[in-house]
Amino acid sequence: MSSYDSMKNKMLPLGLYSFAEGSVVDNELNAYAAALDPLFDKIDEMTRESFISTAESYGLSEREKFIDRVKPQLTVEKRRELLINQEKAVTCDGTAVGFNRFLSDCGLTNFRVDEFPIRQRIAIYINDDLNEGEKSLIGYKIAQAAPVHLNVQVYYRT
Repeated sequence: MSSYDSMKNKMLPLGLYSFAEGSVVDNELNAYAAALDPLFDKIDEMTRESFISTAESYGLSEREKFIDRVKPQLTVEKRRELLINQEKAVTCDGTAVGFNRFLSDCGLTNFRVDEFPIRQRIAIYINDDLNEGEKSLIGYKIAQAAPVHLNVQVYYRT
């Protein structure tokens, strides 16, 4: 519904105005609507872009920039999936299976996790092509998510 129709519907019950085409009130409402409709469209777009499940352009890009994982070459659905998984990647149970899930949720695709339970050690080998900033961010996330008692060592492909 356009803002013209919305304003008209609110004024109709009053019975005070003529909405005949070309009347003063009709012209005034059309002028208001001409200015308001683009604003309402922009608000609708901003609302859509605010949520991962409905974002299609800058809403996805800005979130990807925040986590330093911009992936414009992927489909919108895949970008949404990666961002939703990233939101879930906050903790790990300390097992190899848990680290595999956690690293996948962080957007990594080429890695191996070796578990040494007797030594309370996990070795993570990351072969994804990462820049220094991404390596730093992944290392920080792993350190934050890993249980305190566990010795986690991360190795990056050189």
